[in-house]
Amino acid sequence: MTRARIAALVCVLLLAALGAACGRSADQGSEVDLNIAREAYSGGYFLEAETAYERYLQADPQGRHRLEAWTRLVDICSGVKGDPDKAVALLETATLEFSARPRENWPLLFRLGELYEQRGQRKKALDVWGRCLDTAGDDAVKIVQAQTRMAIADRALGKTDLAVELLTRSIGQAGDDATKSRIMYELAQTYSLTWNWGKTREILNSILAMNKAPQDLKIMSVFLLADAYEAERNLPKARELLLSIKDSYPNPEVIINRLANLGQHNESPAMSHLQPGDSPASDMANAGSSHVKLRRVHAK
Repeated sequence: MTRARIAALVCVLLLAALGAACGRSADQGSEVDLNIAREAYSGGYFLEAETAYERYLQADPQGRHRLEAWTRLVDICSGVKGDPDKAVALLETATLEFSARPRENWPLLFRLGELYEQRGQRKKALDVWGRCLDTAGDDAVKIVQAQTRMAIADRALGKTDLAVELLTRSIGQAGDDATKSRIMYELAQTYSLTWNWGKTREILNSILAMNKAPQDLKIMSVFLLADAYEAERNLPKARELLLSIKDSYPNPEVIINRLANLGQHNESPAMSHLQPGDSPASDMANAGSSHVKLRRVHAK
């Protein structure tokens, strides 16, 4: 359906809603609002969708589609309007509403934790993800997701022992190699923060030996492995590893600069652009950023 037809349909639905406003029941009104919201959202008319979803929530306190409405409103506020404060307020209200329904509440809680972390409120994020863990039941996927995010937040707060414990547990519970390898990479990063380069190398080499580990993850593993060898003053090995990804690393200038300055760093180039919660893909996209917090990586 074209945008023009969707716009026309939204207008028709709005007119119908206004025309029926005097005589319609509450149930009929909420259904009209829901239809308007869905058509507007699918057509990219997000402000109109926001207004209609808000009307739906107000008109039908027991509605069957309230989870959809809350989720779409959060998506509009956080993704379209760039208003994370309102998105957090919406989720805080929604999670209270669904507190007695753990299955429906779980994705709301998890998203709330993500928004807290984005705002730097990691203690709140940890509390929310803890609730996710408590309500995950026997769902291994949810357990691993919650534990991994908790570990990354703990690491950002300097609680590396807790992070190692949670990540190690999650590796054993991961259901597929792609998920397992990404958690292993997070564990390698965590060990590198404590200058435990032996453990870091062991884990990274295991990732490189996995047939089903994602290719982008393997490239980042080589990059961090070069960091480990440089910290241990094995510069020939570090150079060999960097040269091996010179043509596959997304930002070749980073590799060129690393090679030119090999052995001269008091900081860790591989970790300098790492932000808590980053995935390997975002690490690669941000490689070489000058707006970073550096850390020392001299081996003990």
